Amino acid sequence: MEENGIQEETDRFMTRRQELFLTVISNLVLQAASAVCGFVLPPLIVGTFGSEMNGMVSSIAQFIAYLSLVEAGIGGAAVAALYRPLAMNDVGGRNSILSAAVRFYNRSGILFTALVFVLAFLYPLIVGNQVDRMQSALMVLVLGITGAAEFFLIGKYRVLLTADKKMYVISAVQMLAVIMNTAVAAVMIKLGFGIIAVKLVSALVYLSRYVFLAFYVNKKYRNLDFYAEPDMQAVRQSKSVLVHQIGGIVVFNSPLVIITLFCSLKDASVYTVYAMVFNAVNQLLGSFINGMQSFFGELMVKDDLELTRKIFSRYETLFFTVEGWVYSMAYLLIMPFMRLYTSKMTDAEYIQPLLAALFVAVGVLNNLRQPGNMLIGAVGHFQKTQYRSLMEAIINVVCSTVFTIIFGFIGVLFGGVCSYLYRTIDILMYTNRHILVNSTAKSVSKIALFFLYFVLAVLVLKHIPVFIPSYLIWIIYALVYGVLLLIPLGVAKIIQVKFFCPRKFNRK
Repeated sequence: MEENGIQEETDRFMTRRQELFLTVISNLVLQAASAVCGFVLPPLIVGTFGSEMNGMVSSIAQFIAYLSLVEAGIGGAAVAALYRPLAMNDVGGRNSILSAAVRFYNRSGILFTALVFVLAFLYPLIVGNQVDRMQSALMVLVLGITGAAEFFLIGKYRVLLTADKKMYVISAVQMLAVIMNTAVAAVMIKLGFGIIAVKLVSALVYLSRYVFLAFYVNKKYRNLDFYAEPDMQAVRQSKSVLVHQIGGIVVFNSPLVIITLFCSLKDASVYTVYAMVFNAVNQLLGSFINGMQSFFGELMVKDDLELTRKIFSRYETLFFTVEGWVYSMAYLLIMPFMRLYTSKMTDAEYIQPLLAALFVAVGVLNNLRQPGNMLIGAVGHFQKTQYRSLMEAIINVVCSTVFTIIFGFIGVLFGGVCSYLYRTIDILMYTNRHILVNSTAKSVSKIALFFLYFVLAVLVLKHIPVFIPSYLIWIIYALVYGVLLLIPLGVAKIIQVKFFCPRKFNRK
């Protein structure tokens, strides 16, 4: 019996490792595909329809992101509630939670659709005569299709697969949709179709995700019933999750809304192009976050705090290392890339080094908190931290608005620095004190060490003269910089293992 128990635990450990590997790899592939595809369309849109149209499409997407708040935190609460029944193989409990989630998703979907129609009326009044009013109203309705599909069709599958550590399935389906969408949109633009037709077909392409997800889930999960007796109590933290979602959406989507209100659509287009590059960087780092919440959620359900501390410490070290490396590369290579990428975008000023530097600062601060933020979600501390998230949103909106009025559209990034600095410090302290019951000094020392190393490395490499006339040369420089930044870290690790852990180094 004891041997059987050990074998079962070993099998579960191997399965967990395999799922984590698939999750990280699938996320990396998805983010790489999303980044490559994401760079294809903006030059085509700006070159064909102008910067105002590119700014309009991007700003509408951010307004619609605000409307998605009517989801009311159901997804996050349902994911957290599903950890235990999935771990215990409780089919009835699983179905009851999913049924409750579906009910809320349907109600929220109806409200979301109504608000999209309201936005279609108001948005043309906001942008004035910068673009055709009828066209802007139709664009709101078209872009709202994808959001409505998330509520009525896709949300329930996303909740189940996320909680069950099957994020790699979502990533694979999303990657397929991104590639299909980019190919179809590029061909339609080249053939002379209007922007409304292009975005409408793109929305329909994204709807195809429902077919793939429904097929996989119905085949994988037996006795699945989305209409069982709903367990409303299981998603009782949805209001607390909503507060976190409000904070997140305000912080991450307010820049374009503020720029649209106080600046111009051309400014929005410039901001969007830089944001697209750094979103790709953040998505790359997100590959090391997505899927980890369910893994740590399972650890915390088993009440193994010591193991959680040990694994999280190693994970945090790895994440900070990757973050430092990625953002050092971004700082060194962003302006050479922008000069190549925007060479044919001449109706607005796209070469802005200060804007790039501020994006780097905001990105570093934002990602320093991601391991801790993931752990908060894993243990379900939504209610305990909701007001902290709300405070971040208030700081962001107030500071961003004031700085935008004073400095122009780059002011939204000054506001981001203020809010991220507050929330990053807060999350580091909260996770160590209240979840890991650990010293915050360990996390701070890691950050200080990696900050010192990467800043010194960037200062050295920054003084090397470069000439980058093509994308091929840019890729070569990226490879060289990447190796030069990693070599000292590798040497330091070898020295540490050899001289401080000789048994580990000499182990066969």
